[in-house]
Parts: sequence; structure tokens; C-alpha cells
Amino acid sequence: MTCSSTRRPAAGTRLKRLLAVVLMAVTLGACMSSPGTGKNDPLPVKSRQETLDWARQLMGHLAQKADIRINGEPEEAGFSPCVGRNGESAPDDRYTLLYFVHSDVPGARHNDVVRTVRDLLKNEGMVISSYHETSTTPPNSTVTARHPESRYVATVFSTGDTRMALSVTTPCLLPPSASPTATP
Repeated sequence: MTCSSTRRPAAGTRLKRLLAVVLMAVTLGACMSSPGTGKNDPLPVKSRQETLDWARQLMGHLAQKADIRINGEPEEAGFSPCVGRNGESAPDDRYTLLYFVHSDVPGARHNDVVRTVRDLLKNEGMVISSYHETSTTPPNSTVTARHPESRYVATVFSTGDTRMALSVTTPCLLPPSASPTATP
């Protein structure tokens, strides 16, 4: 008997693992300054509603360009407080958004969808950080890209035989009502 297995985890397990990785990356990296800037540089200011509207527009744009439709499942929008590398937080209500929608896509099209999204995001100046196609059933295709200046992350991935998820995570943002003063 061997301890290893070639069996793939269930789609729900794969989704939970991917969400954990994305959430960890956003939580650990979203509040850090981009290279070449100071740690006390002001954060972008945007209301939660503006951020949610922007995420909806972005996911709609990706779906339209990939020739898929966002299905009627409820969107998943999670606002979280920003936490620094050492667990620190600021009292100014800074936040990140993790936003998900789903699409019903035949398994045979998953690779085409991630290819189209990869090319679109690359042409729009984003850096592709992961890309994977499969010929297996159920499909397990994914593309993840990060915007170099604003640091948001967009991902499209298989979640089942005929389902794909589209998501975006933002870096730390500051609501308009918060003071834009620098924090230590």
C-alpha cells in the first residue's frame, strides 16, 4: 500500500484550496507597498460600493470577452480588513475585496476560456502569474494575473465539469471617510 494517491480532490476541495491561497496572498501582500515606494505612501481611496461596482464591471468584461455568461448564482463579495505582515492593523477602516461570480461553461471550452482571458489580461498590461490547461475530466484550467501598478489580481478557473469561477482581489483600499494620513 502506498501513501500517495493520483486521485484528484473534489471540485469543492480544489475551490477551497484555491480560495485559501488567494486569501493568504491578499492578506499577506495587499497592505505592503509596491517596489520602490515608501511604506507610508497613501493608499488608493475608494468606497466599498465603488470597489464592488468596479469588480462587477471587470468580471462582466472578462465574461463578455471570453464569450461566456455569468450565471444566476449569487455573487460572493467579501470585504476584509487589511492586516500587515506582522498582524498589525490600522484604525482607518482600510479594506480588501475578494469578489467571485460563476459561469456555466461546457468542460470542452474551459481551456479556450482561460486562453482568451490570459491573452486579454496580458494585452491590458497585467502580468500572468499562473496559467494551467488540462485535458482531464473534470477540467482543471486556470489563469491568474496581477496588475503591476494597482496590484489587483484577477483569476478565472474551473470549479467543476461545467462551471468556472471568475474572481478579483484588491489590494488595500481606504474608504473616503477615513483620514488619508500615513500610518506607522
